[in-house]
Amino acid sequence: MRTQSPRTLLGVLGIAAVLTASACGSTDETGTAEPSRDITFTRSAPTETTAPQPDRCLIGELQVTLGQASGAAGSQEIPLVFTNTGTRGCVLHGYPGVSYVAAPDGPQVGAAAERDGGTETPVTVAPGSRATAPVRATVVQNYPAETCGPTPVAGFRVYPPDDTGSVFVPYATTGCSQNGVKQLSVQPVTE
Repeated sequence: MRTQSPRTLLGVLGIAAVLTASACGSTDETGTAEPSRDITFTRSAPTETTAPQPDRCLIGELQVTLGQASGAAGSQEIPLVFTNTGTRGCVLHGYPGVSYVAAPDGPQVGAAAERDGGTETPVTVAPGSRATAPVRATVVQNYPAETCGPTPVAGFRVYPPDDTGSVFVPYATTGCSQNGVKQLSVQPVTE
């Protein structure tokens, strides 16, 4: 015959006592029976939590600028340059968020940049060092005006990977105000 450990036996007895007490009603000061309360025990599966990333680069320790643009058929490739201005090494991993904006604190113009291929590899950026992420900006004049809704833009709103803080980076051009037009694409940060 198998013996139960004292811990298991106490757990079973504790549950039985709670269930017995909840099944029996109790009486108040007047002797009137109170209805029993239902007690439900549920066992939930362990939840998966995302580990904090204390080494990731935050917008407050980065300067974001534009590198030298190069032309391609119907588009410009513009490197976003992330310079670590902080005092510690930090990690950029994945895609930055990029969109056109009408003014430094103005509204977004058209669709945000779509993720465009590339391999996501963590990049450690030492103080004073840089990492880049290429942005491709379509020449929106190639779209019919009624499809695009050409609108002047003042520059980009840029979010580093895994950060909700952003910065404005000047880049005066024309964007499409219609959301259905792919005007920007971005690749992951690389060294």
